[in-house]
Amino acid sequence: LSNAQSGARIAAFHEDGRLLAEGPAVGTGFRWRHQLVVAPFGDSREKLLAVVRTPHIGGIVEFYRLNGDKLEIVSQIHGVSTHSIGSRNLFTAQAGDFDNDGQVELLAPDQSHTRLGIVGIDSESITWLNLDAELVTNLAAITFPDSDNSVLAAGLSNNTLRIWLP
Repeated sequence: LSNAQSGARIAAFHEDGRLLAEGPAVGTGFRWRHQLVVAPFGDSREKLLAVVRTPHIGGIVEFYRLNGDKLEIVSQIHGVSTHSIGSRNLFTAQAGDFDNDGQVELLAPDQSHTRLGIVGIDSESITWLNLDAELVTNLAAITFPDSDNSVLAAGLSNNTLRIWLP
């Protein structure tokens, strides 16, 4: 939800349209939150909503927990941008175990879209993967049936397709 005075806030609704819960507003008009994924993040494997606040201007990953009728921000990590002004790409982030530590992390680009960051809820730092070009497509992820094997792919500005295998 959003308005010109206080900007965007995340809201969740029941299937019949009734409000279930909502989080805090950005606090400044014309600012938005890019909702990304619900996944079992961190040691606790609690299902949390991952969002990037103001992805165009110094994005901040926010992890939300549902608590009664509130969506509470439980962690914030600076330095991520999941969208560029004018781009149609809105799926530049994925959730998965990208560092093979047994925990689900968020994978998302930096402000220049030339690196992908592995963002864990239990860490205040980001592990960066250099792309050697700018990310110009959405990230595509495939997990193969009957296995834990997955593939991640993206198109880059140097006209290459980058594929990551586990």
